[in-house]
Amino acid sequence: MKKKVLEFIRKNKLVKKGNSVVLGVSGGADSICMLKLLSDLQKRLGISLYVLHINHMIRGEEADQDAAFVKKICTKFKVPHRVINVDVPALAQREGLSEEEAGRYVRYDEFSKYAYEVGATKIAVAHNSNDNAETVLMNLARGTGIKGLGGIPPKREMEDANGNVVEVIRPILCLSRKEIEDYLKENEIEYRNDSTNDSTDYTRNKIRLEIMPLLENINDNAMQNITNASNELADTSNYIEKDVDEAYEEFVTEEDGKLFLSDESFAIDPIVLTGVIRKMIENIAGKLKDITRIHVGDVVSLSEKQVGKKIDLPYSIVAEREYEGISMFSESNETESETKNKEVIISFEEGDFDRTSIEELKYTKWLDYDKIDDVVVRTRQKGDYIVIDGDGATKKLKKYFIDEKIPRRERDEVLLVADGNHILWVVGYRISEDVKVTPDTKKVVKLEYKGE
Repeated sequence: MKKKVLEFIRKNKLVKKGNSVVLGVSGGADSICMLKLLSDLQKRLGISLYVLHINHMIRGEEADQDAAFVKKICTKFKVPHRVINVDVPALAQREGLSEEEAGRYVRYDEFSKYAYEVGATKIAVAHNSNDNAETVLMNLARGTGIKGLGGIPPKREMEDANGNVVEVIRPILCLSRKEIEDYLKENEIEYRNDSTNDSTDYTRNKIRLEIMPLLENINDNAMQNITNASNELADTSNYIEKDVDEAYEEFVTEEDGKLFLSDESFAIDPIVLTGVIRKMIENIAGKLKDITRIHVGDVVSLSEKQVGKKIDLPYSIVAEREYEGISMFSESNETESETKNKEVIISFEEGDFDRTSIEELKYTKWLDYDKIDDVVVRTRQKGDYIVIDGDGATKKLKKYFIDEKIPRRERDEVLLVADGNHILWVVGYRISEDVKVTPDTKKVVKLEYKGE
């Protein structure tokens, strides 16, 4: 088992000597197996391990027992660990998410913060090959493209709490659920059973408990065959992605907050065109979860429609037929009427200004001019962040909106003063700590909001 996992880690270059790795450990069979294997391989790989356990506050006393178990086993394996409590049901209700979605958001948000704190560049999660097969079936049912049929990748990039790139790795993706459980039994290692795994209220559980057994009645190797096919499709998707990137650069332009796809693109291979359209949507919305083949087909069909014809896509995105191509944009930024009565006036003060006269006003702010490069006023974009303390710690804008309890329907309308992805002022809220006026400030920018 160790040899199989070691070979998988090395083949996919999941870690290298000197890496610090945060392990997400729930206490279940998969995560305990991952913890045990990486603990045993730690010296051989030359890595440092840290464990994070998150109590989602869904299962009451049972969840508390899980947390106590994780503490106990981490102490046994001599691995530094942390246990935190997050009220996922409350977050789900507040944000209009399912508990499944809210739980996933919380996990990766907390992983990113802990990774930044301990200096980790890797976050290990315990997906296995059964999870991969279930994901392929779930994506297929939802209407995914070829990328979704590639299943769960061995690694992917994300940002830590300070905006640094870290990798999410899946070191036991090569193992089946049966292999994991047999390994733990043979080594007399305890683990916890999550009662929610038996509930078909969750989509993944329905696939695992109802659909997979039916497929395995047809063929005992159904799970492995799905996994093998997904691996081949993942390789195919990676190959096609190179052509998609080249076509995107050639046929897509951006102007006035809109992406424009030229008519010339409709002569390229359909599978590449599909990738280009999906990439346009992802660049506007920051995600592709609810985008299906039907949505892509609707965009393609616009090429044969008259100028001015529009279609609505998920995430408040609109695609519109124009002369010589199709434009795509966020509907919340579409009309001038939404912002015509709003403006940010920018003025400058230099020299011996009176710092004590700077007030804490909601719609007037003063910033240190010399710490700013290029100021623009806009609404949110993917990758936006704000500096939240004097040590330079940052927070993603999305997380800031959640923490401030700004309703999701209003977030695309909040005006921002930005320098690239660095948000200098969330208008009506706070400014970045990084550009505040200090005793050393020589030149000041005054920002004043004039709104409805």
